[in-house]
Amino acid sequence: MHDLERRIKWTVAVCTALCPLFLAAGAFAADAPKTLEELVAGAKKETTFRAMWSSRSLNGSKGFSHLVAAMNKRYGTNIKPQFTPGPSMTKMIGRLTREMKAGQPASTDVLWNNSGGMLKSGKVGLTRSMNWMAYLERPMLKADPGFDPLAPKGIGLASASTLVGIMYNSDVVKGDDIPKSMNDVLHPKWKGKIASTPYVAGLREFATPSLLGREVMVDYARKLSKQVGGLIRCGTVDRLTSGEFAMLVFSCGDQYVNQAKRDGLPLGYSVVNEAVVSHTRYGAVPVHSQAPNAAALFVAYLHTPEGQKWMWEVNGFDFHLYPESHERKVLADARSRGAKVVVNSPQWLASQTDYVKTRKELEKIMRNK
Repeated sequence: MHDLERRIKWTVAVCTALCPLFLAAGAFAADAPKTLEELVAGAKKETTFRAMWSSRSLNGSKGFSHLVAAMNKRYGTNIKPQFTPGPSMTKMIGRLTREMKAGQPASTDVLWNNSGGMLKSGKVGLTRSMNWMAYLERPMLKADPGFDPLAPKGIGLASASTLVGIMYNSDVVKGDDIPKSMNDVLHPKWKGKIASTPYVAGLREFATPSLLGREVMVDYARKLSKQVGGLIRCGTVDRLTSGEFAMLVFSCGDQYVNQAKRDGLPLGYSVVNEAVVSHTRYGAVPVHSQAPNAAALFVAYLHTPEGQKWMWEVNGFDFHLYPESHERKVLADARSRGAKVVVNSPQWLASQTDYVKTRKELEKIMRNK
């Protein structure tokens, strides 16, 4: 009898915490606005729109305020932005998941994250299915083979691209020294002058079967580790501009250089001949968002010509499936040189066997050089 009572109490507790969320998510998937007009009408009923991400993402508070003002002007909404600086993309997924399971409102009404974050979101039911393509004011170009701009079940929309490559100090690395191949950085002259990342950016993706493979990249990592003088995060460009390091092999994306060059900083970027990964940024709506229509409208605005132009000018990236995209041109050039190209997505990540195992192996090599 006592066991039965305990099981009943446990079931009631679980349903009390989780069932409303599951029902809300299911209802919203069925009742999501079907057109841009319906979405705008829903957003006009939402007065406050909250966002939380790092101060570097989408230009932080200043960028969010600008984008919401532009969105209000374009769609006739009257939404008040409210921004709070937040943690990394990975930690943000964890935070939102804990809030969801506790039945609490989301810290952010809109999620801005990467492919890995969207993969995790799908596994825990964190973000809402939306009719994303119906909200866009213009069609995208034909997608790359194997890439779908929609995350599985429509739980997010790809909105920006950034390319893996080598970042370098352009005052130090010039002319024929500018690396075109991965092996160019293995020259003895660069020993101790190269940085890499503690999370083996680029190396981990290049090691997948879709690109160069594990054996090739494990061998390369062993050679590169003898050249590396330190491990830094992708965005710490000051350690290159100061001259502490000549190169970062590899950088998570080219947005850091695209931004820095506008400020006159001595940085250059090279996408290597062997391979290139286009990392993808996604917009999504948490199931516990308090302003889901405004959130989806915000993501749709990023796809307008003016939204894409703003992202390029301020953040140094745009989405490669639009004809004016700067990242599209770089990808096309890489393909013309014979580089293997992968557009990162939650679908692609889910299909890669032993990805985590290989990443940990590469991290160990780089840290124990």
